[in-house]
Amino acid sequence: MRCAATLLALACLTGACHRSSNGSPYLFIWSGDQRRVDSDFLAVVDADRLSAKYGRIVSTVPVGSTANQPHHTEYEFPRDGLLFGSGWASGRVYLFDLTLPMSPRVVTQFSGRDGYNFAHSFARLPNGHVLTTFQSQSQGYAPPGGLVELTEKGDVVRSASAADGTVSRDVVWPYSLAVVPNIDRVITTDTPMGLPDWATLPPGSWPFAKVADQATWHVQIWKLSELRPLTTIALPEDVGQHHLYPGEPRVLPDGSVYVNTFSCGLFRLRDLSDRPSAALVHSFPGKLTADMEHICSVPVVIGHFWIQTVATLPGLIALDISDPETPVEVSRVIFDSSFHMPHWIAADRRGDRVVVTSTHLGIEKDTPGRRRNSGTPSDRSSPSPESRWSPSPS
Repeated sequence: MRCAATLLALACLTGACHRSSNGSPYLFIWSGDQRRVDSDFLAVVDADRLSAKYGRIVSTVPVGSTANQPHHTEYEFPRDGLLFGSGWASGRVYLFDLTLPMSPRVVTQFSGRDGYNFAHSFARLPNGHVLTTFQSQSQGYAPPGGLVELTEKGDVVRSASAADGTVSRDVVWPYSLAVVPNIDRVITTDTPMGLPDWATLPPGSWPFAKVADQATWHVQIWKLSELRPLTTIALPEDVGQHHLYPGEPRVLPDGSVYVNTFSCGLFRLRDLSDRPSAALVHSFPGKLTADMEHICSVPVVIGHFWIQTVATLPGLIALDISDPETPVEVSRVIFDSSFHMPHWIAADRRGDRVVVTSTHLGIEKDTPGRRRNSGTPSDRSSPSPESRWSPSPS
């Protein structure tokens, strides 16, 4: 088996590396066979720095199918040890029980919920339920998508379409999300993930080329208690085109919300309770190109620092966000050229480490009659493993 994107890097950017905590003892990696022959799987890595097996895979759980394109998991390790993960290309969602790290298991899997398909991102609610972005509201891959609230076991609680009569349905592709319970809000970004060239399009899907050519620059504000979209705002355009393809919203320590874009912009959302607006507060090195070699992908917030994956370096940039209106770069880490296109990042909340995955863009021949997806900023050529730190077992 050849695993897709198996490179990992550990780094310290924020000056917190003096902590004595040994951190989380395990690292979970949702990954798969790049050749799409053997089963995709979740791997357990020994992350105990005092262990003789440090850095080694100590357990795995195959999901029983291949060509899922393992993609997003929950951004933070859940307290109940039940982790949701997206098999993007297959449209499946997997629920892993990681309460016994050395004996992980698949609790359930499903392909859609309440008429919505192609789940992308997950966010925990205060009651333990999971709010999930779905990019399609039909059997095929086509907008508009919506939000579905699931129980911890994956059962449907409620759902709602992201369609908004003030904007074209063509730009409504719920991608990622952030929950702000204290003001009864949810923020979702709109960007079409796109399916890989080797995937079979379900009936009713947009053609590959149409998805690849669809530009997006919108963010939606929802009322959490009623699960309904309140408004859709356009990120303001600038000379550098940093507003294109919104990526990840994150809540900052002071309650502010940032949204980054795959075109390397960083926007602050304002007045979420009244008249929402967005302003560009920072831009990172890089730009949106057809080959996606210079995009900015998943960030993580640690204390008053925003740590951003920056493909063009390739590496990470840390911003001091003490004043959300004027973030300031304080450090950066440059990886060597073998660590291609840093994409996903997760923090060890019990220690002083972050883990980063790189996206290995394998060379594949085009399939006759299909266009290679290159216009939308997402890792389409091969699956990328998504990583989660595990807390110490209680």
